[in-house]
Amino acid sequence: MTNGPKNHPTNPQEVPVNLPANRTEPEYASDAMVDLLNGLGFDYVFLLPGSTFRGLHDSLVNYGRNHRPKIILATHEGAAVAMAHGYAKASGRPALCVLHDLVGLMHGSMMIYNIWCDRAPVVVLGGAGPIDPAERRYIDWVHSASTQSDIVKPWVKWTDEPPTAAATLESIARARRIAASYPQGPTYVSIDCFVQEEKVGPDLRVPDLAHPRYSPAPAVAPNPDALARTADLLVAARQPLIFGGRFTIRRETGGPLAALVERTGAAYQDDRSYVGLPTDHRQNLSGDAKILGESDIVIAFDVQDLNNLVGAYSTKRSRIAGEGGAVTRPTIVDVSMNEFATSAWSGYGGPMPPVDIQLNCEPALGLALLLRAVEDRIARDPGAAARIAARIAALGTRHAALRAQQRKRWEAQWDRSPVIVPRLVAEMAAALDGRDYVITGRGLNFPEGLWSFAGAGQVLGASGGGGVGYGPGATVGAALALREQGKLCVSLMGDGDFVMYPGALWTAVHYRIPLLIVLNNNATWGNDEHHQIEIAHHRGRPAENAWIGQRMPDPAIDFATVARGHGAWAEGPIADPKDLPGALRRALAEVDQGKVAVLDVRTVPPLDQG
Repeated sequence: MTNGPKNHPTNPQEVPVNLPANRTEPEYASDAMVDLLNGLGFDYVFLLPGSTFRGLHDSLVNYGRNHRPKIILATHEGAAVAMAHGYAKASGRPALCVLHDLVGLMHGSMMIYNIWCDRAPVVVLGGAGPIDPAERRYIDWVHSASTQSDIVKPWVKWTDEPPTAAATLESIARARRIAASYPQGPTYVSIDCFVQEEKVGPDLRVPDLAHPRYSPAPAVAPNPDALARTADLLVAARQPLIFGGRFTIRRETGGPLAALVERTGAAYQDDRSYVGLPTDHRQNLSGDAKILGESDIVIAFDVQDLNNLVGAYSTKRSRIAGEGGAVTRPTIVDVSMNEFATSAWSGYGGPMPPVDIQLNCEPALGLALLLRAVEDRIARDPGAAARIAARIAALGTRHAALRAQQRKRWEAQWDRSPVIVPRLVAEMAAALDGRDYVITGRGLNFPEGLWSFAGAGQVLGASGGGGVGYGPGATVGAALALREQGKLCVSLMGDGDFVMYPGALWTAVHYRIPLLIVLNNNATWGNDEHHQIEIAHHRGRPAENAWIGQRMPDPAIDFATVARGHGAWAEGPIADPKDLPGALRRALAEVDQGKVAVLDVRTVPPLDQG
């Protein structure tokens, strides 16, 4: 198996010059902040320069020698936040971002909301105008606010606005601990620009990072009685169904998840944008719309919107066949920390979900403990092995028929031009076969069964909060982490997502971060075009007009030229599906040499789909 790019050139060094041979002790508060960030394990800091953190910026370069953390320069604050988001997901470690006061914070706020919904561990530091009005220059008044973190308080785990150097160091250490503790999420600390520039003495109180208080909180275990009841029901079930959610972005969850599915003979489905079990696993029924209604127990691991998963938003569109009483509604078990990640401001996650058993726990730990309890019960049940074997055989037959049906569905349009998304997906899967790759996202309308994913850790999910523009920055951040792991980063990205932050490509090219972006370019705001079609049908009006105020054909954006303008290799637009294999080979050859490659593929808009 190929382990990603082999011969990419060395990163630009950006090594500061004219510095003393040996680093001195901290002279300014911002120097001490750099030492702290280093000790907290931040390898990189994603930022766009701003005057309210000029002291920290100087310390990163002239004190920390731009080493750890190393500056990753973005072209927009939203892209910088998304880069930190993508890096945290791909690395499995907390990421760091610094924003200019007010201006930068407002630019980056939507991407911080994405992080909160996606429960990724990111520490955001915000430069702040001096708390003391006497220290403010004229521009500092523009960049000062009464509690600037009020802008993002509804969608971060914790904020602080410390007034002194010692308090700032303590807050940063605490912010990382809170961000990394489950349920994970973003934290925000204002760092006063006057405090940053203060000289400090040897008596500055610095957090002792060796103390356990600065480590993330231990994983939370499920209630023993609720766990025992779940294990009993699962082993006795007629047809269990298991869903894998966000925690499947971690590769280590794949083995235990597959073990539970196989030990119990359960059917398995992925939660929307995630992949937890190999696509070709015989118990994987992702895309089967009927299995939910046939199941008597459903166990959802780290599913953030359980209402959507089980069709609870509308009885007319419910996926539970028994809503009308024909079949008993399944027992639903939620294994997550959703109850600890709610907000009084955001409705993310929907209303109270139809949960019968709540296992409040870190989902990977809950999975491990449930697997142990199930194995114990199966060992004491003489009839369990035969029941489970029969169910697995039936699921295997159903899986094969489902995958054949999913492929057959698109046969009539397979050679259509512009390209249908299922054909694009199939060609990408074929081109990447044999490589060790990670997909930064697969979208909510990704066609099931046409891409044979290997399982957990291969797909990083979606944006979380639905903020368009997440893709470019998150892909660059993820690619930086994946480069360190020797893995190839691939993104299937919408043209609307790309057009919001194409400048993120510059960052990838500048820092020699290899990646492949394939643009699903339907020249329209596809999701909203779908909505216009739906509302037109509902009102008895012509759906033929759904494209107006949605499509961008005149002039058509030349995405390949945009990409090349930022230093990337690019090709397209490609409209004939027969040209895809060759184009993908050429693009991957560039990525293998450490380049950033972008393929613009023209796809069928929603209104024109059959």
